[in-house]
Amino acid sequence: MNAVVTQQTSVNTDIKALHDSLIAQHKALSDRLAVTTTADDAEAIVREMQEVNFRVMMSGSLLFKQTTAAIDTQLQSVVDASADLEKAIAQADRINDIIKATSKFLGLVDKVLDKIKLA
Repeated sequence: MNAVVTQQTSVNTDIKALHDSLIAQHKALSDRLAVTTTADDAEAIVREMQEVNFRVMMSGSLLFKQTTAAIDTQLQSVVDASADLEKAIAQADRINDIIKATSKFLGLVDKVLDKIKLA
């Protein structure tokens, strides 16, 4: 049986942590864009920034949702994975490595956001 997920009267700190980590990823991509030297790489980074921004907005719209313990655990694992993505963005030699790392991270984000929305 599924646990009931309802609105709460204060910000859900676990969802807020996810929201903050997504904002940090957007900033890391923006920092990488600032040192990019080709138009193709800049375009690719901006596309990834748009993808991350969409998740920033989605998580922001869910800030007042109450979540289950299982979802909270999954939220924490996504927030923990955020640090790895920031390193990958800063250290990647090829733009494709940034795209792959961002896509993998956003896959985790999407799974947890879907659980929150559908619960």
